[in-house]
Amino acid sequence: MARRPRPSEKKKKDNSERWLLTYSDMITLLMVFFIVLFAMSNPSQSKNQEMSEAFANIFGNAQWTPFVSSSGAGAGVLTGVTAGQRVASNRGGKAQGTGGRSLTRVNAVSSLQNLIKAGKVTVIPTENGFAISLASDLYFGTASAALGQDAMPVLQQVADFLGQIPNSVVVEGYTDSIRPDAQKWPDNWHLAAARSLAVLNTLEDYGIPSERLSSESFGEQRPVQSNDTAEGRAYNRRVDIVIVEQQ
Repeated sequence: MARRPRPSEKKKKDNSERWLLTYSDMITLLMVFFIVLFAMSNPSQSKNQEMSEAFANIFGNAQWTPFVSSSGAGAGVLTGVTAGQRVASNRGGKAQGTGGRSLTRVNAVSSLQNLIKAGKVTVIPTENGFAISLASDLYFGTASAALGQDAMPVLQQVADFLGQIPNSVVVEGYTDSIRPDAQKWPDNWHLAAARSLAVLNTLEDYGIPSERLSSESFGEQRPVQSNDTAEGRAYNRRVDIVIVEQQ
């Protein structure tokens, strides 16, 4: 007759196999740990920026900053941008950012959301930052450098946003292709410069330090719409307020 194992022998055998449970738990935890490390080493900056912009749009004008990114301006168009628009500036600055949507640009869209929806401004990428573009009959008439009264509340809100950031600002003036009255303006270069200075002086009046501001004129060069239509010319006689993010 087979001998039944003693209780002490059975207990000894059970204890000898318990190390397998501990070992398997340790291996599982190590695997999870390395998966987490791998995921953290490959962050998606574009996803972070998209989520930041989504939160900014949801919460209105709140300065929502759940993600801090080292990205700056690059290709692409934000909400409120007219198709085909792109500007460039040769001015430098001290702001961070090298590619993608910067946090400053996301906050600009949030702060100026009501103006963008109303078609009074657009936020567009540039070579070294982004621009708040003032392009409509709301600002300048044909061959005129005089700002309309309806433009003042818009510039006040733009100045309020600029006052929250330390970046250098370049005010760029443009015209349509129609030659101005020679008795008032020698050419479109002078007219564009006068428009740029009109906006710059207004921003200065609204509290933006003069040492942060500079002005440039591009005349009828770099149109964003066709000059063959009245609507296109209205977009081309514009002023772009460029926020410099990289040198």
